[in-house]
Amino acid sequence: MSVQKHVDLAIYRANIHAIMQEMAPAKVMAVVKADAYGHGLIEISKAAVQAGIDFLGVLDIETGLELRKAGINTACFAWLHSPQSNFSAAVRFGIELSVSSLAELKTISAASGVAKVHLKIDTGLSRNGCRIELWPELVKNAMELQKTNAIEVVAIWSHLSGTSRADDLKAISLFEEASEIAKSAGFSGYRHIAASPAAYFLPESRFDLVRIGVSAFGTSPVEGVEASELGLTSPMTLTAEVIDNGVISVGFLHGYFSQLAKHSSVIIGEKSLRVLEVGPLASRIENGDYLPGDEVFVFGGPAISAEQLCELAETVTDELFTGLKASSVTYSD
Repeated sequence: MSVQKHVDLAIYRANIHAIMQEMAPAKVMAVVKADAYGHGLIEISKAAVQAGIDFLGVLDIETGLELRKAGINTACFAWLHSPQSNFSAAVRFGIELSVSSLAELKTISAASGVAKVHLKIDTGLSRNGCRIELWPELVKNAMELQKTNAIEVVAIWSHLSGTSRADDLKAISLFEEASEIAKSAGFSGYRHIAASPAAYFLPESRFDLVRIGVSAFGTSPVEGVEASELGLTSPMTLTAEVIDNGVISVGFLHGYFSQLAKHSSVIIGEKSLRVLEVGPLASRIENGDYLPGDEVFVFGGPAISAEQLCELAETVTDELFTGLKASSVTYSD
C-alpha cells in the first residue's frame, strides 16, 4: 500500500522568488526546520540556494551540520541551543549562532575560531531572549570579545508574539531601543525580528532581513488571506492508491487527520469522492468507477489544497506537513 509525497521544486523556487520580490530591499532567510517542514531538508535547501536565497534558518546546529555535509555552504543561522550543543563544530563550519545570555556568550566565544553571533533581545515573547535590563551588559561583553577576534557580532534579532498589532508595535519599539544601545557600544551589523506574519502585514518590522518559514511552502501566514492572494502555491501533493472499492491506502497513522471524515474529499481520475471514514492505515470513501491500484489525490494537484484541507481539520499546515508519514518522496523540477 502506497502513500507518496510529491514535491515540485520549481513551485518552491517560484514561491521564494515571489517572497524575495515582496520583501525587498530586506533580505530573506528561508527557514528549513523540521526537515524543511516535511518537504526534505537537503532538496529544499538546494532549491532555495538555486532561487538566490540569502540565508537558511536551521533552528539547531545539528541541522546546519547536515547542510554542510551535503555541500550546502550558504550562510545559515541556528538559534536553539543547549549546553551540550556542538559549538566548536558550528564555528568551524560557519554556522551563525544566536546568543541571549552571558553564559552562552562565554561558551561560544571559547570555541576555536571566530563565531558569528546574533544577539537576541527579548521583546516580550520570553523565548530565549535577553531581558532589556540585562541587555547593556550582554552587548558590552560581546563587543569587547569582538575586539579580541573571539567573535563577530553580525546581527541583533528577536521574535514577535503576533498576538496583536499593538503588541507587535510595542515589541518593535523595544527592539529599536535595544538596537540603539548596541549601536552606542559599537554594533554595526544588521537586524531581524519579523517572521512570515509580520513580514507580510507589518512592513515596518522587516528591517534588514525577514525569516520566512512555512509560507514558502504555500501557506498564508494570517487567517482570512489565502496563499494564492500572496502569489504562493504549495509544492507538495499527497497521493495514495485504491485498495478496494470504497477503500484507499491512507489513514490517520500516515498523518491524515481523522476529523476529515465526512468533510473532505479525494480525486480519482477526474471524479471527486467524499471521505466517509478515516481509519488507522486506510480510509473509506464513496463507491465509484475505479479499480484497485488507481492513483488517489489526497491533497494538492487536482485535489483540495493543503491549506484548505487544514481549514477543514481546524489545524495548521505545519502540523500536516511535518506529521505526514509517506512510503516515499519524489521530486520534480
